[in-house]
Amino acid sequence: MEEELSNIGGYNKEHNAFVTVFSGDHGLARSRAREIDARLARGRPERAAPLMGVPVTIKDNVFFAGFPTTDGSASFREFVPAVNAEIVDRLLGAGCVPLGKTNLHELALGVTSTSAYGGPIRNPSDRSRISGGSSGGSAVSVALSRVPILSIGSDTGGSVRIPAALCGVCGFKPSQGLLSTDGVFPLSPSLDHLGLLTKTVPEMSLAFRTLTGGGAVRKARPRLGIPNRYFTQDMDETVSRDFLGSIDALRGSGEFEIGDVQVEEDYSRYSRARAIIMCREAAWFYEEILRSPKLRRTVHQDVRTLMGGGLRTGMIEYLHSMNVRAGWTHEAPRLLDGLDALIMPTCLIVAPKVDEVIGKETGRVRSLILRNAELFNLSGLPALSIPVRKTDGSLPTALQVVGRHGKDGLVLSIAEKIWQVLRPR
Repeated sequence: MEEELSNIGGYNKEHNAFVTVFSGDHGLARSRAREIDARLARGRPERAAPLMGVPVTIKDNVFFAGFPTTDGSASFREFVPAVNAEIVDRLLGAGCVPLGKTNLHELALGVTSTSAYGGPIRNPSDRSRISGGSSGGSAVSVALSRVPILSIGSDTGGSVRIPAALCGVCGFKPSQGLLSTDGVFPLSPSLDHLGLLTKTVPEMSLAFRTLTGGGAVRKARPRLGIPNRYFTQDMDETVSRDFLGSIDALRGSGEFEIGDVQVEEDYSRYSRARAIIMCREAAWFYEEILRSPKLRRTVHQDVRTLMGGGLRTGMIEYLHSMNVRAGWTHEAPRLLDGLDALIMPTCLIVAPKVDEVIGKETGRVRSLILRNAELFNLSGLPALSIPVRKTDGSLPTALQVVGRHGKDGLVLSIAEKIWQVLRPR
């Protein structure tokens, strides 16, 4: 714990990953670590608990009793919850040691983390580039940690998987409802998920099994499908090279059956439906801030723009979008007919530069970063982002594995096989 707190002190000023660090001589991190040391020294049975003593970072939209929970916004800088989120109680019950609360794109409404509390969250591979969002601080805390670490993030359209992909770590959004969002600032209750970030897939499996009671479901030579068109067009050169190289490596391993999945239509209407649902529900929750001249001025422009669209959305348009969503929940599983999982790039571009994004957060960059992640919030399917091995020192790229609802264990099993072939060195 001492080593990691010192590490955070070294990088946080430059990367802006934490809003609150539980440090200090009598801080929560040290007192909790001493408590765990004492329990282990007494030789109690819980010493075998898988997450006993594992450091954890927690996105700052997740309630932690007695500590500020800003939701990445100046509007909540003085908000201190009196209770823990359910996930926090689970983590503490499992023996985790909390390091602090991680920074995020304001109100969790953004994929760049440039509109974050105290300034942009910066990429661990290149400080001039974005971390991705909205769980940018969570991904950076994992990427730059010196020890095995777990982080908790929220994911409404890719907010765990996107920063994981752009920062070179693993990010898992389980099936909707599997990890409770009780005690988490809502963005869109219809779409919100909680997710996990770790350095490796085996660590992800361990954390998932401990927190949910589920685990990897082994299967020989799983059948994987690569959906074309909508999910692969517009890849930048680095993503395309890494993705195609990864597919060749997976085929060459003999561990998988891999085929193409023909996508016969443009799924952009599902993307629009998700955006309408998210912004309308977010505007309902944050309406007091949006309609207050004083509070509204404290909100970043891109967040105000998206929320403003939500305020203008009528009930008929919202209900129509919910109907479109119902159509996608039936359509998405059909892509998996005869398959165990889909694989695709997590993001279609590498992390752009902060200076190129600021003021343009709602433009084309947002679309290219979101496209392959957001639809699986609309359907609630489990999806896991795995970093791809790099050989030339270029920016991180990632592969996304998507499975059927409730088949999280199979997704993890497939991801572990992929990790063994593609794991970064």
